[in-house]
Amino acid sequence: MSATDFDFLLGDWSVHHRRLTDSLDPDCTTWDEFESIAEVESILGGLGNADQTRGTLADGTAFDGYSLRLYSPETDEWAIWWASASRPGVLDDPVRGRFVDGVGTFIGPAEHGGIAFHARFRWLDTDGPNPVWEQDFSFDEGVSWAPVNWRMVHTRRGPA
Repeated sequence: MSATDFDFLLGDWSVHHRRLTDSLDPDCTTWDEFESIAEVESILGGLGNADQTRGTLADGTAFDGYSLRLYSPETDEWAIWWASASRPGVLDDPVRGRFVDGVGTFIGPAEHGGIAFHARFRWLDTDGPNPVWEQDFSFDEGVSWAPVNWRMVHTRRGPA
């Protein structure tokens, strides 16, 4: 674990998204798919990175999001924050975690529409050409996890 864990992500990406239309409904089986572009840069002398993600949702609505990832040498963990133009002025509480055996797992409390849950982000296939990000939720404080509700597959747009 180190400040270089997310170096695989630096650069420009085409991203294919597949997400449930209602991630809080356990009976939802309808998926939306859309494309975006992500630009990821190192910040703070390598102790973090940030990305701007832009695209168009399946319904034609603009998708504009921002991730901030900061590494803490003191705790040897990463914190990840998310903000989106669909929720102006809101910076989500961070998920926190680390990479173990090539898989990054980051968990934190979340709330949406008055429903509290834990969100889990996982980074998979980070050594290959198409890193994958997945999200799922727990409604019982991490005892069990609902199936993945959002999956993003990254394809590099140019040199790293």
